[in-house]
Amino acid sequence: MAVQDDGGGCGGGEPPSGGALGAESLRIPLGPTEKQPRRTREEEATGENAGLTELPTKIISNILSRLPVKTLLRIRSVSKGWRSIIDHRSFADLVLAQSLRCSDVTSLISIIGNIEPSHFGYRFFSLDHQTGFAVPLGQLDQTIISTGQEWQSVNGLICFDMGDLTYLCNISTREVRALPPARPKFPVHLHRGMRSFSALGFHPVTRRYKVMKTWVSNNLNHAGEVITANKILTLGTNSWRKINSGPINFPCGGSVCINGSIHFLTLDLMSNKIIVAFDVETEKFRTLALPDGAPNQVHKMKLIAFGGCLTVLDYEHLEDENTMPMYVLEDYKNRVWMERPIVLPRSWKEDLSHSEEFHVSSVRAGEILLAPKVTAGEVYFLSYDVEKGTLKKVQVHGLPPSLLRSPVIIACAPIGYVHSILALSEV
Repeated sequence: MAVQDDGGGCGGGEPPSGGALGAESLRIPLGPTEKQPRRTREEEATGENAGLTELPTKIISNILSRLPVKTLLRIRSVSKGWRSIIDHRSFADLVLAQSLRCSDVTSLISIIGNIEPSHFGYRFFSLDHQTGFAVPLGQLDQTIISTGQEWQSVNGLICFDMGDLTYLCNISTREVRALPPARPKFPVHLHRGMRSFSALGFHPVTRRYKVMKTWVSNNLNHAGEVITANKILTLGTNSWRKINSGPINFPCGGSVCINGSIHFLTLDLMSNKIIVAFDVETEKFRTLALPDGAPNQVHKMKLIAFGGCLTVLDYEHLEDENTMPMYVLEDYKNRVWMERPIVLPRSWKEDLSHSEEFHVSSVRAGEILLAPKVTAGEVYFLSYDVEKGTLKKVQVHGLPPSLLRSPVIIACAPIGYVHSILALSEV
């Protein structure tokens, strides 16, 4: 099978109504080496953007938005006319809308293994679920040197917490940017053993992105409570602002941004699991109780997005009982949860090597992903279609041979993402 363009985007969409557009109507330059026809004096006087006036910008944008992101980046680099369109925020929104309608599924995977014969570390790849081919993301390899939390993707963007620094990444464009450093105003003796996490949020009405960062100390205050600190950064600004209230413990099970709020699991004062929601617009925290029937003290539980709904996935007994109860918040306003039990076939682990435990995540296609934490000689994941009740094994190809010479450690669950052309300087 031929490998598709790894730059993302569905491509191949139908042109706008009014018939197909031939080369005479809209000619897209493919690269700087492409032979250009001799231009007349009138064309020279008009300049290189003459072709852009042949069609309304709206139609040109619609056509360009159907191209893979990698192709758009190549076009952008050879023409000021195309660049003016591609760099506009409204065009990035159009590309995102096309990506959200696309059925193709891609995810970010992180592997710990031999990068070189003498170097052991993290490697990041973009995985095409249709072909199973993995494309290396060298920019992340050079920046992200450790991982300890499950990340989230918000409109194709991911933020990584690295202690004092938080990094923002657009996986499709391979752009990585460090946000201004931030530290809590803890006394020095409280910094030992301090942990931090960051979460990216997006509000669909204001279209603003914000990063929430929380620090949790291993020490307790005089009232016996965990000491925490919280700050917020609106992307496009350069300063963190303090938030007085916040979660009372370190989150567990990742975070999900839905309906303009960041949601994550954490523990209350009785060590029971609860859901904490942070409203991206009002910058206020609120608490959501777990759905009836969901155990509040299990270790293997996480939040996922399923069908656009906030969902609690309990995989405590996945390996021994082949079950994963799923609780879907179908009515967010009225807090109406619906339980959807998942039972895997008894034979689902028969041909799996070195697979004692699994990472669990989801993708927007309505599939639950199971990734073995340790494998040998191969890298794969399992995809369970909730609606069809079918399970398939997807072999990962294209990995460096040095990674497969020893047991491979999957650092975290695959992170599904949509393709985006948005420049980080524009958010």
